[in-house]
Amino acid sequence: MGLSLVAFLTALGILALSLRTLRRNPRLPAARIAALVGLLLAAYAILRGIAALGSTTGNPSLTLLVARASAATVSSAGILLIAFALAFPRWIKPWLRLALIPLAGLVAVNFIYALTSASFLSGARFGSSGFYAVAGPSRNAYDTAVGALGVLAILLQGLRLILAKDRVNRERTALALGALLIGLPVLWLLQRPTLTNSGRAWAMVIPPVAGLFMVSLLAYALSISRLFDWREFFRTLAGYLGVGLIVGLPLGGAVYLLVLLSNGSVLGLGFGSLLLFFLALRLSRAFLTRFFARLASRREYKETLGSALAHVDLSAGRDAVLADLTALLRAELGCSELAILIEDDRAVLRTVWAQGSARPSLERTDAVRSALERSSVDVLLVTEVMADEAWAELRPELLGLFEELKAEVLILAREGRRIIGIFAFGPRSTGGAYTAYDYAAFQGLCGKLFVFAFYLKNVARESILYTVDRELALSDQIIRFALEHVAPVDNPKADAAWAMKSTRRLGGDFVDFVKMGKERYFFVLGDISGKGLSASMNMLILKSMIRTFLKIEKDFSGLVQRINAFIKDYLPKGSFFAGVFGYFDFERNALYFINCGIPSILLYSPSFDAFVEVQGEGKILGFVRDVRPLLKPRKITLAPGTALVLTTDGLLDSENIRGERYGKDRLRKAARDSLAKPARAIADGVMDDLLRFTENRQEDDITLLVMKIK
Repeated sequence: MGLSLVAFLTALGILALSLRTLRRNPRLPAARIAALVGLLLAAYAILRGIAALGSTTGNPSLTLLVARASAATVSSAGILLIAFALAFPRWIKPWLRLALIPLAGLVAVNFIYALTSASFLSGARFGSSGFYAVAGPSRNAYDTAVGALGVLAILLQGLRLILAKDRVNRERTALALGALLIGLPVLWLLQRPTLTNSGRAWAMVIPPVAGLFMVSLLAYALSISRLFDWREFFRTLAGYLGVGLIVGLPLGGAVYLLVLLSNGSVLGLGFGSLLLFFLALRLSRAFLTRFFARLASRREYKETLGSALAHVDLSAGRDAVLADLTALLRAELGCSELAILIEDDRAVLRTVWAQGSARPSLERTDAVRSALERSSVDVLLVTEVMADEAWAELRPELLGLFEELKAEVLILAREGRRIIGIFAFGPRSTGGAYTAYDYAAFQGLCGKLFVFAFYLKNVARESILYTVDRELALSDQIIRFALEHVAPVDNPKADAAWAMKSTRRLGGDFVDFVKMGKERYFFVLGDISGKGLSASMNMLILKSMIRTFLKIEKDFSGLVQRINAFIKDYLPKGSFFAGVFGYFDFERNALYFINCGIPSILLYSPSFDAFVEVQGEGKILGFVRDVRPLLKPRKITLAPGTALVLTTDGLLDSENIRGERYGKDRLRKAARDSLAKPARAIADGVMDDLLRFTENRQEDDITLLVMKIK
């Protein structure tokens, strides 16, 4: 019963993998063939599970039917693997698709023959192990033919490996070949009558497990589009083998001696074993920590490069910034080629720095650029273009761009969906390939490289550099450009104003409005952790990513969860955001918002002629990975005459020389005193009152938003 259950669970696993493969690559011929092979092997696993039970049922007809159906499904799957070898990683020639016709006919003939022919399996007999199928006169010839077809599939897949021209498809084909080399011999050998009629239940279950292994490896080969770091795999394996040799073997010997010396004492044996276990645990941890720390120091550059990029002096000017940036990227990544493209005033992506003489550019209407902007990709590897069918239609054009840039990796700096910069990295000087680890590292560096693209596009234009005083702080330029991208609230039903004041002319506080429709506006107000230039850069990164997520995420809570994941994964370690996200819907006279740690949202209600707090509880973003269960969307009706005042903690926590906090009561009073005036006057009145209270002293960044409903 237990082995039958294993077979049935194996069938479920094969079926799930097959459907997942088909769902991920619905138009890829190799994926369709692999899914069909998986369906046949899932049916085979179910039949083998029934066979393990059928040997005790005393039903010869069922035994014969199951044996014939098992042979029909597994042999048909083997024949289809010939078609898979012809189609994976891609068809060599289009006319090879014609080979599917005779192969499909061969599968049909094989299935009918194995299921109905008495010369293959002539009947069922009772023996010492129960009923079993009796081989007919053609059984050996049939098994030989099926084995030959399996060998043909292996040879064809091996030929595809030899013919593969690029590393990623060689790796994918090698994985597929490994699946066939391991799976097909096991399936063929354990289908032989000497085992199927032997009464050994394990002989019924191991073939489905081999089928699951084969389908898993084929699904993985179909799914990968980035190179696997085999050196890292073998280094890790060597680390664990080292633990086994250095710690495991001596521990085993010590336990053996302990058993000999304990003289049957349960207490001594138990205490000694526990002591040896903890000693081995400490030694293992020490060895692995030191071993993997050395490995990490050889390969992990994400934190080092991220920190170095954050310390580049952006006030030094365009040429100095480009020199520092390119020197850092080349030193840390070891790339032999590097190119940087930045959008100019005419929306053309032009090369601003490159090692070679080529200076490619991408027009606003370029098909490749349009396709990249429609996608949500921030990092694109040449291996993905070669292997991922999502790029099949534009593959020649994209490969042409990679060739022109002499690049293997493109990092896209986006403002919303619009690409404002491209960083192109060429092959590594060592000849090593960019792997899945590099892809993850590049994802983490996207935000920091966006800052440089934003700087080169908006701040460091030559026309600005010649007209702006060199003494002018870079922060003022950055903040001014960021504020210019805030959509004004021009709805006749609303009057909005905001104020931001930073302690160091640099800060992480910001307000942003995005018009989502004629009557709908999205807004965000908050404070990213940190001070000075670092906080200002992180503010720009977060603002850009929020606009990008707005284009692709339709669910309000899902949007905030995406932002939380970005803060946790891609901003500097320990970063967090306290703020509020909301939608003003003036058609329904409503505000929908999620508070994420903002301390004060005051609503003036004309009915009560007073300000009331409506912020509720809010969870700061960046601390927990899954914040969605903690989010509490709220709705407020905005009647005519309603006013909203939102502020960060910098305003409420401001103190005068006597140590008194400004607090919510003073905020209510200051806003109430100017309530009859426009929103701009209310915001200015609150800020003036605050500065009088603190005698122009400021210890934290301050952001204030006022919205009046006319």
